[in-house]
Amino acid sequence: MKKDRAYLRYQRNRAIRRKEGILRRLGGEDYVQAWEHGEPGRLAKGKIHCSCPICRRKSYDEPACRDHRAAIRAAAQMEETTE
Repeated sequence: MKKDRAYLRYQRNRAIRRKEGILRRLGGEDYVQAWEHGEPGRLAKGKIHCSCPICRRKSYDEPACRDHRAAIRAAAQMEETTE
């Protein structure tokens, strides 16, 4: 199925709106202006975040849910034994 220009234009504008929203939530209009430089099309491709270890947050950076629950249970048991 060949996609027409209207569909491609819609998808491009959808990506731009999504990225503008992310930038506005992070830092307001200043972030949007810094990325766009007056041209919203700059947001059509590429990522809008940094991938350095300070900025990124990955699933493996935090303990798993079951490890978190186990730590809570262990703390509760320690609290029970001290009482």
